Amino acid sequence: MLKTKLLKAFATLVVVFALPSAFVGVRIIKQRVIAEAQTRVRLDLGSAWAVYNSKLREIETILRMASGKQSVEVVCRETRWSDPDVQANLADIRTEFGLDFLDVLAPDGRVMLRTTAPFATGDYKRAEPAVAGALKGNVHACVAVFAREELEREAGGLAERAFFELVDTPMARRTPRTEETRGMVMVAAAPVWDGAQVTGVVYGGMLVNRNEPLIDRIHDVVYKGETYDGAALGTATVFLHDTRVATTVRLANGNRALGTRVSKEVADCVLDNGRPWIGEAFVVRDHYLTAYEPIRDAHDQVIGMLYVGILKRPFQDAARSVLLTYIVLSLFALAIGLVFAFFLAGRLTRPLHRLVEAANRLVRGEQAAAVPDSKSCYETDTLTGAFNLMTRTLAEREAKLKSLNHSYMEMLGFVSHELKGPLGTLMNYAYLLRERKLGPLTDKQTRAVKALDTGIARLAEMVRHYLNLSRIENGELAPDPTPIAVADEVLGPILESLEPDIAEKGMHLENDVSGDLQVHADLTMLREIFENLVGNAVKYGRSGGRLWIRTRPEDGFIAFEVGNEGDGIPREEQGALFQKFSRVNRTQAERQQKGTGLGLFITKHLVEAHGGAISVASEPGAWAAFTFTVPTESPGNREPSARTET
Repeated sequence: MLKTKLLKAFATLVVVFALPSAFVGVRIIKQRVIAEAQTRVRLDLGSAWAVYNSKLREIETILRMASGKQSVEVVCRETRWSDPDVQANLADIRTEFGLDFLDVLAPDGRVMLRTTAPFATGDYKRAEPAVAGALKGNVHACVAVFAREELEREAGGLAERAFFELVDTPMARRTPRTEETRGMVMVAAAPVWDGAQVTGVVYGGMLVNRNEPLIDRIHDVVYKGETYDGAALGTATVFLHDTRVATTVRLANGNRALGTRVSKEVADCVLDNGRPWIGEAFVVRDHYLTAYEPIRDAHDQVIGMLYVGILKRPFQDAARSVLLTYIVLSLFALAIGLVFAFFLAGRLTRPLHRLVEAANRLVRGEQAAAVPDSKSCYETDTLTGAFNLMTRTLAEREAKLKSLNHSYMEMLGFVSHELKGPLGTLMNYAYLLRERKLGPLTDKQTRAVKALDTGIARLAEMVRHYLNLSRIENGELAPDPTPIAVADEVLGPILESLEPDIAEKGMHLENDVSGDLQVHADLTMLREIFENLVGNAVKYGRSGGRLWIRTRPEDGFIAFEVGNEGDGIPREEQGALFQKFSRVNRTQAERQQKGTGLGLFITKHLVEAHGGAISVASEPGAWAAFTFTVPTESPGNREPSARTET
């Protein structure tokens, strides 16, 4: 029955649309919850850095205060390095402010006084950045890595505090090392003045390894004691290279996870490439939403990492709870919709059933009686009225239709007969010309064919450029970045299509784009950029000259240089190159290479839409090169590039 079919169709439609909607809703809710949590972690890392840097500034302030004590100034001025009172006063400062060592150095950088056993002196610290800065009159704080011997010289017990046996972690890099003997130290140095002369340096620091007060302070400031199912919601860690040397992460037995190592994927990103890691990571024995950033020494070398993270499990549980509520409500709405559909289908199908019966009578050639209005639906009543009007006019039009049909058939036969001859002639001659059945083409005809090809290519270029111009003017230029293999997905097809033009001009191609080079960009837009620049380089390049494509890394971006040997571009005209409908004054031959004047304007906007920049350099009469940058990673992890330069 029609009612049953309509109900089934309605139910199927609801289910077909409801299931994808539910699936999309589930994904959006889950992604939104996790994304919000990850945003929180990114902000938490900023708070952790604030605590970490405040400790460095605190040590710097302590050293500045100690260097200004009168007794220290006298000792340095009179070179009475073994003064026990000064040593005792500095030891009190060291103890009061939690420093692990506090030394006094001579102007040549030699250690003359230590406040901690074994009170060794005579070693030189001039090469250390903090001391070098202090000897120039600056108070300087930084983070450094001390070898075991340096720790032993500074204070007894420091080497033992710094020592760790490495714990095998499932996802860490494989390493033959079994122990960590080095120490990460926050150090500072302050000059001791005698008038305008530096007479000594006060040098001190604090070992980060096993520094529970420091890491617990970071944890308390960031997470304020939050827990989930009895466990700490968040964790914080300071890494020396890939090893946890101060952490709130716990092992299964409740001990701090000292000596455990970070996962390989995080180490590759942060330690090897110096980039932040923001995302999910496996931390010792559970999955966390994490943020890692490199810790650098005074030489800007990556020596470790600062980490914060929160358990992923609570957010997964929250997402599941929301999803369950969403599914229950969706099923309830679906059931209500199906009940409503059942009654609506019955109300709609009754008048339709009467119309179907009347229509069937007309099909059988019977005289159809007027169908009564249902008074249930305006649309079906309108349809019924139209049907009744149709049945009344069918008989009246039947005779007229027979007459019109006869006339139409006569006209159609006439027109078909008259068109048959000229159409056949056109098709025949078109075939003969195309297949050269009427003879070979002359040079003039060949040039005409070539002009036709050029015109078609120009028309395609104009269409593409004006479409892009429309998108730019309407603010619709929004890239959809994905990882792109430049050589295979972009340059290869373009160079292949330009190969005949390159060969015709005898140009020498130099392409140093490696096969494994990847960027993060919109594939269609990147192809447009290369098509415009490489196409121009071929079009305006000197016959027999060089055509080159080069690359270089540039702080989160890859810079591509596309250049050619040719007449170059006068410097006074370079500023207008990237303007709309801009055309430079070229040679007579190049002026014949007509263009829209939009290629470089569009290229500039495509590059800048990715956060990159484009510039031009040229030596008139010799060469010209365009350089543009595109990112190697997602925009959230980098700073925007500079604006277009010429």
